[in-house]
Amino acid sequence: MSDAAQSENPADRRRVPRIPTTLRGKVFPGAVDCIVSDLSDLGACLTFESEPVENDRLLLVIWSTGIAFDAEVRWRQGRRVGVQCISRCDFRSRTPAVFHEARAIWRRSRPKVRQAYRALRSPLVGASS
Repeated sequence: MSDAAQSENPADRRRVPRIPTTLRGKVFPGAVDCIVSDLSDLGACLTFESEPVENDRLLLVIWSTGIAFDAEVRWRQGRRVGVQCISRCDFRSRTPAVFHEARAIWRRSRPKVRQAYRALRSPLVGASS
């Protein structure tokens, strides 16, 4: 492969290698579902089932972890979108105002651990008597 062909590959220009994933994500505004195809602290590739969001600036939330990224769209190719991460936060701790709406939706979707724990304990308490 020639040097010119290698330099056209976006992966060759990345400062940090991305890790392939199949994580479920949501993009805000709109809480649009996506799959995070690859991810690093500096960027990600998102694959959408339907038409991707049109915004050039978006919030990406990794739904299983609550890690969120303020990101800028760098390229589009059909239903795939490449983003560069500007900042990040963890929804399990304090978050900047730009993330508050997305965090509220994420928190409402999470199972209530205390309630689930009580539900698991209740049948055991009655069985020991």
